[in-house]
Parts: sequence; structure tokens; C-alpha cells
Amino acid sequence: MDTPVTATLPAPARPQTPQAGPGTVRSSLASNLNRRRLARGLSLRELSAATGVSKGLLSQIERAEANPTVDVLVRIADVLETSATDLLRQPMLRPEIIRAGELHEPDDETSVNLLFAGRGEGRIEIYRSRLHPHGTSQVSSHGTDSVEYVTVLSGRATLVVDDVPHQLETGDTARFSGLSSHYYTTQDSPAVTQTIVSYPGD
Repeated sequence: MDTPVTATLPAPARPQTPQAGPGTVRSSLASNLNRRRLARGLSLRELSAATGVSKGLLSQIERAEANPTVDVLVRIADVLETSATDLLRQPMLRPEIIRAGELHEPDDETSVNLLFAGRGEGRIEIYRSRLHPHGTSQVSSHGTDSVEYVTVLSGRATLVVDDVPHQLETGDTARFSGLSSHYYTTQDSPAVTQTIVSYPGD
């Protein structure tokens, strides 16, 4: 009588825990926390004592192995003099491009498009503006310690700061205090400008 043959089936594979790769929120938190802790000269033990968060959990966070609660994040951020948002901030992994053809720029009126806005040590806003012939922008002022940078991309524009005009040709760049009252005008031809306004850190 033949001996029955039994086949041994392989044990089902255990699901693997996803690892925190580059660009994930967990890895960004790990990097940001480690960088800010070292910048303030704190050891894990010292940060633990100051926050009330265990040294083991802090170590796990810096190794991208833990998902801390919002309360824990806020306590860590307060000691490091930052915000939970900044601790979770992810790096820009690819360029962000705004195509000129996608902007709303009517030929017969002045237009202003906010291109980017962000916050780092301070805050910046980047604008692209198109002024039609014989056009005048709104009078602006951005507050104490702000700085405005403008580059004329095409055409010719007059920058008026505190009632003093400054003629800018294509390719010219200017920098001035954003606290000053200022505006832009054109003559017989349109002009396109790119403006960056930087604000002091909070």
C-alpha cells in the first residue's frame, strides 16, 4: 500500500510594517525634531525632562518609529520654541511650476497673481503683476521690517516710493522697505513685474 504523500504548505507571510521612507510625515518629523533639538543643544534626556515625554518615545520619534499624539507634539514644539506645524513640515521634493499661460492677465487691465507664499524663519509672498498701458497699481504698504523686491520682466515701469519715482527698465531689480507707501505706473506700453515681499519671523 502506497504511503500517502503530504505536502507542507509554507506559513503565510506576516505583513511587514511599512517603513518611513523619505518624504513621509513620520520621517519629516524625525528629521525636524532631531535638527531642532541639536540646534538648541539638548540631549534626549534633557528634552524628556523639559517636556514630560519619555526619553524612549522621543528616541522612537527621531527614528521615525512612533506616531506621537497632538498633545505630545505641542509639548515638544513649545520647548523647542517652534510649532507643531513646523515639526511636521515636509521638504519640497519636486519643483512647483506655475505656467504663465495659466495666469489670469487681461490685456486691458492691471492684474496681480499670488504665485507662492510660505513660512520659514520668516514669511514670504511672491507675486507676478501685469500693468496695462497708462496703468497704476494700488498703493501698498506691508508693515514694519518687511522688504519688497521687484524685477521688471518685460516693458518699463515706474516705482513710486514715498512719492519719489524710480524708473525701472526690463531686467532691472529694486529692493526697498515694505513699510513705505508705494505703487507702480506705466506709460505707453504694458509691463510685467515679479515681486517678492519678505516679512520678519514671528
